[in-house]
Amino acid sequence: MVHGGALSTHFMYLPIALACMAWGVRGAGVAVGLAGVILCQHVLGAAEESIWSDVAQGGSLVATAFLIGGLRDRISATEMNARQEAEQKRQELLDLARRQEEQLEHSTRLAELGEMAAAISHELNQPLTGIRNYARNAFYMIDQNAGGEAEIKTNLRLISEQVDRAAKIINQMRELTRRSDSVFVLLELNSVIRESVEFMLPQMRLSEVTVSLELADNLPPIWGDRIRLAQVFLNLLSNARQAMEDSPVRRLTLASRYEEPAPAPVVVEVNDSGKGFTEEQGRRLFQPFYTTRSGGHGLGLSISRAIIQDHRGAIEASGVPGAGATFTIRLPAASRATGPQGKE
Repeated sequence: MVHGGALSTHFMYLPIALACMAWGVRGAGVAVGLAGVILCQHVLGAAEESIWSDVAQGGSLVATAFLIGGLRDRISATEMNARQEAEQKRQELLDLARRQEEQLEHSTRLAELGEMAAAISHELNQPLTGIRNYARNAFYMIDQNAGGEAEIKTNLRLISEQVDRAAKIINQMRELTRRSDSVFVLLELNSVIRESVEFMLPQMRLSEVTVSLELADNLPPIWGDRIRLAQVFLNLLSNARQAMEDSPVRRLTLASRYEEPAPAPVVVEVNDSGKGFTEEQGRRLFQPFYTTRSGGHGLGLSISRAIIQDHRGAIEASGVPGAGATFTIRLPAASRATGPQGKE
């Protein structure tokens, strides 16, 4: 390798090609080094070829190195640009899928509220009727001088309470109907359960369903989106109410507990005494557009599962035909080491 000659020079191209394929133009340093070795032979007096022949050989080595290295760098740049474009396209598709998922969740929430319209109007009608009656009483007392100041104040206080009651119902509806980006905050899951049950109570009363809450006091907070989690519970409560329409006993129980040291120790169970479902139906419950009732859109449970999975949790169902069903939700507890969606 240190002597001139065509054979040794040809062998020098192998390490040069390998270096340039690995490092690009930077690999030309190997060619420069080998060219230097060839020229050093003249200093040591060991050269067999003329100096101009060796200069030409060294120049050929360096030129070849820059050619191979340049091609390698150009190919690498093209591949990098292609990867960046592919990643950008993938991110655009993910953003589009996310927006479509949020739109579907919102549309499903509106559809479920539409199904609750009769019960909501009935619930709003009660405070409005009370406001009208108390206002008439107060007006009569003032006009006819038929009551004392304390009685008039009592009627006005009752009017204020009924206004607050109606405003609370409207605010709950407004929260559920508004469309917003997903916001993960620290949540007390029991409070979300209570709010959802309170919102559904008018429908439960109309359907003569007895609702029981068995919520654990030691339940730790979670990272969650309040509106989206409320949508899950509203869907489960609505499904349970409809499943019990033909049942002689209509009992709904919501229970929460803490199962340490499970990966998702915050557990909520929704148990009803409805018609239940078969094993085959249970395997398909969370599939989009599948429903066991007539007139349903079949998206509620599949969207609920997507929401729970987005909270790094899981939802499962168990049931027996004619003996009710139980839906179990498992969610991770919040910790100081993790933020929303479990990110460090």
